[in-house]
Amino acid sequence: MKRAAAKYLRDATPGQRRAALVAAILTVVMLLAAIALFFATEMELLRPTPTTAAETQYLRARSAESSAIEAARNAGEDINTAPAVVSARLDAANAQLSMGQLSIAARTLDLVLRDNPYNVKALVLRGNIYEDLEDWGNAIETYYFALESAAEQEPELRREALRGISHSLVSLGQLPQAMDSLTQAALIVPESTTLHLAAGELALELERWELASAHFYSVLRFDPSNEAALEHLAMLERDHTESTQDALKALTEGTAYE
Repeated sequence: MKRAAAKYLRDATPGQRRAALVAAILTVVMLLAAIALFFATEMELLRPTPTTAAETQYLRARSAESSAIEAARNAGEDINTAPAVVSARLDAANAQLSMGQLSIAARTLDLVLRDNPYNVKALVLRGNIYEDLEDWGNAIETYYFALESAAEQEPELRREALRGISHSLVSLGQLPQAMDSLTQAALIVPESTTLHLAAGELALELERWELASAHFYSVLRFDPSNEAALEHLAMLERDHTESTQDALKALTEGTAYE
């Protein structure tokens, strides 16, 4: 091959030699560009343009994390427990979940929980991952721990933990226990029409007509034109009149969900 190449260069015209030289130079340039791109990406010197809201959130979270780490170091704080660093990492994990990167999000959350084991938001997000993976046992355990760690001032996190517990219990076929958790979740102020509707439908499945009626009436209190609640109540008022009347009385007296 070397002899053939040497013969080609010896016998080639000046124009052919120039073309071969240009081709060689272009090959080298392209190789160097590929190497430069690789190292730029690895060193995060070049960031891709985000194409979704989740990608934008992720890039912002990582930028905020870098700034927070630098500030924590300058202040002599532990970077793994500094509130701004933890908050940025949670935002990054949330974005990773939105992008479907469950294993990467899990690693981010495990990094947070290693030094902040009672961080409720991290626990809830970790429970979300177990739920997505259909690992119901770990999901329930993690959500219960989040619920125990949550303060009264964190209603949305408490609601999400209870919702996750209920969904996991339903998946395990433990419907009565799931009913209790879902009812608690629906009643957290501000009350959720979505969860009241889900609780009512679960109560129907359990043939708990009065409880189902109470949940559907609660939906209408916040959303009077909700078609699903109206449809369910029409059936209940027709087939289980006494139960719907008892539900209305209990709601009036404030004892419907006791």
